[in-house]
Amino acid sequence: MTLLPGVALLLLGLFAMLVAAHFKGLRYFDRPTPARNAYFDPLLDVLKWLFVAAGLLLLWRASGPAFVAAATALLVLWSYRRFVRSRLFQHRLLMQDFAALRRSRPEMSDREILYDLAYRKHARWGPELIEQMVNDYPTVEAFSRMMVRMERGYRGLGGRRPGRMRSEGAPPRRGAG
Repeated sequence: MTLLPGVALLLLGLFAMLVAAHFKGLRYFDRPTPARNAYFDPLLDVLKWLFVAAGLLLLWRASGPAFVAAATALLVLWSYRRFVRSRLFQHRLLMQDFAALRRSRPEMSDREILYDLAYRKHARWGPELIEQMVNDYPTVEAFSRMMVRMERGYRGLGGRRPGRMRSEGAPPRRGAG
């Protein structure tokens, strides 16, 4: 058995990961019509992991050392990505950028610096959202925590779905009166 099918499936899985990251980064109405379906992202997630697993399995059957090398490379890349996207690392980067901007433009207030840093990195969030974030989180520490959350897809709803309407027979809330 040759290594080619395993490598091809592994590369196809990695390509599917890039496609998934691209589509998840787009706003809803910027996505192509098939990508707007609610099942698109979960289906692409399953597909990419199936390709990676099948590629690794074929590599394992063809050559043990090739499997170990591919699995180690994937583990190293995954670890690097986790480290770079970690809250601690992102906080440190924001602190360095904040200090550099403070040194280069001492006339700017902390809020203006935070606004400028966020707008440079995420202009598509829009000035109103960034301004509200700066108002709600005026310290660098609090702002970096929220910025990391926003970069990970936090939308501020706590993952809860809206409850039933009171007219639909839902029990009244405590203290409502």
